[in-house]
Amino acid sequence: MTSEATLAEAERQAALLAALLLPRSPAALPPGWAALPGRGAAPAAGLQAYRGNAAAHAARALADAYPVFAQLVGDETVAALAWRLWCSQPPVRGDLGGWGEGLAGLVASLPELAEEAYLPDMARLEWCVHQSARAADAAPAPEGVLGLGLLASQAPKELRLQFTPGLALLASRFPVVSIWRAHQPATETDNTDRFAAARLALAEGRGEAALVCRSGCRVQVDELSASDAAFTGALLAGHSLGRALAGQPPEDFTAWLVRALQAGWLQAVQPHVPGDTPS
Repeated sequence: MTSEATLAEAERQAALLAALLLPRSPAALPPGWAALPGRGAAPAAGLQAYRGNAAAHAARALADAYPVFAQLVGDETVAALAWRLWCSQPPVRGDLGGWGEGLAGLVASLPELAEEAYLPDMARLEWCVHQSARAADAAPAPEGVLGLGLLASQAPKELRLQFTPGLALLASRFPVVSIWRAHQPATETDNTDRFAAARLALAEGRGEAALVCRSGCRVQVDELSASDAAFTGALLAGHSLGRALAGQPPEDFTAWLVRALQAGWLQAVQPHVPGDTPS
């Protein structure tokens, strides 16, 4: 292909992309489309088919990544948000599973959704869950490599805690954990009102901190107290165990450590190297 033909093809593809992402009617064409070499007049029906296909992919990808959010707002709202997000932040990779992170920011910017003020944080939590499910598996650690013995032999300021891949923390002024749990599939033997706790927490204006961690193929969302969340956040920021204990101590470090081990949050205890991460 000659350089002129290559340039013409690149211009044609750029024009097609611009047409697909125009937030106007499906028949709208970008300036200069018809003048592209070998293109002629673009059929509006063909462009609309392209757009319809893109919109369907966008809505499906967003619903897959944000299933609780979709339950909260409905399929039509998800589809509308998906198309707006697709137009403003189109995917840059072929894997649509990695697209959609900007939903929380989009929702927060829309006055028509302002009354449901918890929705942006619900989107943030679900993105953490989605990313945790997609995170790489932690490399199997040989026996004894976890390094718990260092807790007894080294000063806390000389240690750092390494968490498992995909672990994330979200502190919210809304009861995001209660809302997320209420919208999980019910078991056949569950006859309780799964939404009662979420309704009560919303009525009381209660905030919650969520810790997202994958165990095997299952992603777990745990609620942390304010002090445990602050401590965990300091560790996730790369601070040494000593600094985290001094600045944001948990309610009970032993209890926190046992919970971290049982829930699979912790991957290893390692020597802290000043200069590599915050001390």
